Amino acid sequence: MRRPRIGVTLDLDLARGRYELPRGYADAVLAAGGLPVPLPYGDASVAAAYLALVDGLVLSGGDFDVDPAQYGETRRRGCGQAKPERTAFEWALCDAALAGRIPLLGVCGGMQLLNVVRGGTLYQDLRDDLGVDGHEQPPPKDVPHHAVEIVPGSLLASLVGTERLDVGSTHHQAVREPGGGVLVSARAPDGVVEAVELPDLPFALGVQWHPEAAAARSTRQAAIYRGLVDAARDLRR
Repeated sequence: MRRPRIGVTLDLDLARGRYELPRGYADAVLAAGGLPVPLPYGDASVAAAYLALVDGLVLSGGDFDVDPAQYGETRRRGCGQAKPERTAFEWALCDAALAGRIPLLGVCGGMQLLNVVRGGTLYQDLRDDLGVDGHEQPPPKDVPHHAVEIVPGSLLASLVGTERLDVGSTHHQAVREPGGGVLVSARAPDGVVEAVELPDLPFALGVQWHPEAAAARSTRQAAIYRGLVDAARDLRR
C-alpha cells in the first residue's frame, strides 16, 4: 500500500540561498507511515498545485512572525521579523487544505498561522502583551520544558490522552483570540494556548510545541504524527 504523501513546508535561508527543514519533521512523518514531501515556498500561486500532490500537510515552524497586519493590528514593540513570501505561500496552502478537508498539522508558527487564517489574533509578544515569560525554551530544544493541560473530548485528547503532557516549545507569540470555529484544546499552566483544532474538519490540528523533536522517544508525541498520517490515509481511500 502506498504511503500517504505528507507535504512539509520549508524555510529559506536568504543569505545562503538554501531551503531548510529540521530533520525531525521528516523522521516523524516516516516513522508514522507517511512519505514526507518537501514544499519550497516562493510563489503562492502554485500552492494549490503542490497541494494536489499530497494527502496531508504540515505547516512547519520557523524563526519569524506573522505580520500583525494579517490580523488587523499594527506592529508593536516585541514583534519579530516577518517573512511575507513564506506567510503568503503557507496561507494559500492552509486555506486550500481547509477548504478541501485535507488533513493538516500546524506546528509552532504553523499553529499560529492556522488561527489567523480562520480570523483569529495573536499576542505579538507574550512578555509585552500578557506579562508572561518562560515560553522561549533554551537549548536543548528536544527536552520537555513545561506541561500542557489537554481538553477532554478533543481531537488532541483522542491522540495523546488527557493526562498532562510534557512538551518542548520556543515561542514569544501565542493565540490571543481563537478564529472562527477554532477550539482551544490545550493550555500551559499559565493559561497560554498550546493547541487548537477545528472540530468541523476530519483532522485540522495546531500545536505550539514541536512533537517531532520528541517523537522518537515519546509515544504520545509520535501519536500526533500518526494521527495526521492515518487521517491522510483515510482521505485517500
